[in-house]
Amino acid sequence: MERELLPDHERQYDDDYWESRTYAPSAFLMYLGVEGDVDPLAHHTLVLPENWDPHFDEIFERPAWPDDPAYYLCVPSQTDDSVAPDGHSNLFVLVPLAPGLPDTEPVRERYREKILDDVAENTGVDLRERIVVEERFCVSEFADRYNATEGTALGLAHTLRQTSLLRPSIRSSAVDGLYFTGSFTTPGIGVPMCLISGEHAANALIEDREGPATP
Repeated sequence: MERELLPDHERQYDDDYWESRTYAPSAFLMYLGVEGDVDPLAHHTLVLPENWDPHFDEIFERPAWPDDPAYYLCVPSQTDDSVAPDGHSNLFVLVPLAPGLPDTEPVRERYREKILDDVAENTGVDLRERIVVEERFCVSEFADRYNATEGTALGLAHTLRQTSLLRPSIRSSAVDGLYFTGSFTTPGIGVPMCLISGEHAANALIEDREGPATP
C-alpha cells in the first residue's frame, strides 16, 4: 500500500525491495451454495493425493497450476444452520497455489471441473446439478481487491530472512506518523498474527503520541 500512497522518495521500501521478496502462497477458491444436504462431507476435509510432493513443488519450487492438487473442503453448514437457507448447504473449496500464476477463465473452469470430479469420485457427492450460488476468487482478485503483491493470499512468506525482526517494521522510518499492519509486517502471516500486528501498530501510535506507558 505504501507504493500506492507515497511518491518514490518517501517510501521506506522501494520496488527493488518488493521484487526481491519471497511471497506466501495464493489460492483458488470456490464458494458454493448447494441445494439439499451434502452428507457424508464433514465440516472440515483435507484432501491429499497419494503423492503430494509434486503439488508442493508446484507451489514453492516450480510455480505452476498443479496437475493433481491437494485441497481443503469446508462445509460450515454441517455444524451451523444459520450459514445457509433451509434445505441448502454452504461449502467452500481452497486449492493452494504459487503466487503470480495467470488465472484465466479457462484455467479456472478446468480446475472447477477437476475439483467437482474429485469430490464426486471420492465421496459420492455430485454437486454440479445442485449448485444455486457460485463465486470464485483467485490470484487476480487478491491482487486487485487487496493490492497483494503477486496475488499472494497470505503476504510475505516466513523464510529465514523474512521472519521476526527481519520483516518490515510496524513504524515507517520514512514518514512520521505512518504505521503498517497486516501480513506483510511483524509478527507474520495468519489471522492471529495479523490481529497482533494491529495491536502492535495501535500501541506504537499511542506510545509515539503519549510516551511509553508507566508500570
